[in-house]
Amino acid sequence: MKNVGDGRRVARVEKEVQIQIAQYLITGLSTPLPGLVTVTHVKMPSDLRTARVFVSVLGEGTVPEDVIELLQKRAFEFQNYIGKQLKMRYCPKLTFMKDHTTEEVLKIEKILFDLNLARKPEDQ
Repeated sequence: MKNVGDGRRVARVEKEVQIQIAQYLITGLSTPLPGLVTVTHVKMPSDLRTARVFVSVLGEGTVPEDVIELLQKRAFEFQNYIGKQLKMRYCPKLTFMKDHTTEEVLKIEKILFDLNLARKPEDQ
């Protein structure tokens, strides 16, 4: 049976890993990534051995898939940094993934904005 505290522990570690990856993006990378890269959230199983890192990539002419590929190639650097910063038995193996949430929010906002524009002439 799972301990009730396990869920809180996993959530706490996920948040800390997210913070450390974001910190490394800001201060640790020798070459900057194209566009604005944001770590939106991290998902880990209860054994804390792996981590799926969801990132959002914004910027004109930036291809998110290319940025994700660059991050994945440098995952070992991130893992080393996390291993030094956090005192954990195992450093999680990182897998970077694109977070579609920001895109969806922007699409919905555009639809709402367009609907609002379409409705204004009727109100006048």
